[in-house]
Amino acid sequence: MRNKKIIWLAVIAVVIFAFFFVNYQQHEQAQSEKNLDIKVGVLAYLGTTEKEFQDGFDKFRDFVISSDRSEELLKDDFINSLVQNRRIIRFYDSLMALIMDLKAKKLDEIILPENVGIYLLKHDTAYENAFETKILSSGVCFGFREDNTDLKNDFDKVLYEMKADGTLENFALQYVLTSYDREPEPTRPEKIKNSPDEIKIAITGDMPPIDMFAGDGKPTGYNTAVLSEISKRLNKNIKFINTDAGGRSAALMSGRADAVFWYRATQSSIEGDDPFDNLFKDAPEGAILSSPYFSWKNEIIIRLNGNKSLLGIFSKEKEK
Repeated sequence: MRNKKIIWLAVIAVVIFAFFFVNYQQHEQAQSEKNLDIKVGVLAYLGTTEKEFQDGFDKFRDFVISSDRSEELLKDDFINSLVQNRRIIRFYDSLMALIMDLKAKKLDEIILPENVGIYLLKHDTAYENAFETKILSSGVCFGFREDNTDLKNDFDKVLYEMKADGTLENFALQYVLTSYDREPEPTRPEKIKNSPDEIKIAITGDMPPIDMFAGDGKPTGYNTAVLSEISKRLNKNIKFINTDAGGRSAALMSGRADAVFWYRATQSSIEGDDPFDNLFKDAPEGAILSSPYFSWKNEIIIRLNGNKSLLGIFSKEKEK
């Protein structure tokens, strides 16, 4: 009888120890994950540097923590995760390099404009949507050399007309908002006879379905449709110059291109977030920008499927 009691006490002691050990391990893992730096890839902006972008994220994080609006701001899942897990920003010169490092697990997340993120998720099941956030607002426009104001003014005039008569809205519906499950029909600027003028446009193909290449390697999508219409209205031929995101500025300033496709962030679309104010310059020195002709208020943060443990204790609690 005494031996049985000893055995039962030993069993109970083992169970109690195991219970506390498992809970300790879970607590330690949660604390470790809560303080884990998350590596995030971003397509390079021409109006800011990687360091400036990192500083903006860090200051925004501090702002949320100390703000009297923190309870309201933390309702945004990404902001909540950002407070718990600092993001380490890395700039990339192409979408392909961004995706390759995500797949190689050199990155934990990538940040993309809303429509670009949706397109990627629709075309590759290797990814999942981690968060949607209004932390940044962004849009697309064209960049020119500052000594080429006439061309910039011509583009602005035509873009204004295309917005007023509904052309831009129709292109957005045809090439962006309804194109996620199919490849857009190729659109090529028609050759304008008896027009000696030719505008060289640098494009990247890095922002489908806004700016992309078709299966034959030629430009297509929303951006190409917009440029084709600009070509008609200005009665000037368009020639596409392929470059990566990091080479746009050099292509423009060297004269290899007269204009470049420009993706820019302006500031957070959340009111009152001073840390992001004036973070993004409109353009590097020597460049000027057209009016924006497509914009986003949301960003999508994408991760590999099954990578949930990287998102901290908040995400674990949500999934229970």
